[in-house]
Amino acid sequence: MASGFPFALLLCLSIGLLAPSCYGQTSCPGSCPPGWTQFGSRCFSFNFQGKSWTDAENFCKSDGGNLASVHSEEEHVFLRDYIRKVTGENKKTWMGGFDSVQEGEWMWSDGSTFDYKHWSPGQPDNAGGVEHCLEMNYRDKWNNAPCNIISPFLCSKNL
Repeated sequence: MASGFPFALLLCLSIGLLAPSCYGQTSCPGSCPPGWTQFGSRCFSFNFQGKSWTDAENFCKSDGGNLASVHSEEEHVFLRDYIRKVTGENKKTWMGGFDSVQEGEWMWSDGSTFDYKHWSPGQPDNAGGVEHCLEMNYRDKWNNAPCNIISPFLCSKNL
């Protein structure tokens, strides 16, 4: 009876040659850096240290990204659940939406199309004429808020 050892050895070596190797690298190509979580073709990182919207956006830019934009119900649910997982609650969180250029014309700080909305009823309302930045998890939905409020935030960057 022939031994299966040479076949098993050849199989193991073949798999090792075909498998991607990232040994010694910070992260594998096509994967998120440590501390970031992937959804689709983007990586997300929740930051507990509160900042104003502008300071949060600048922080995200310094790390190669922007405050997070949202483009579908699936992405919204993923991000809401991700925030809940890392904080233990539906924590109000800065996202990349703003309308400070033109009142009522919402844009994403990453330049992508504002093609999905998940506003809380009655929002955005621009209360006091000073609410120009988007926060997530206001009654499980979105709210516009004054940009100088100090809140945790969610960065995103493309793979």
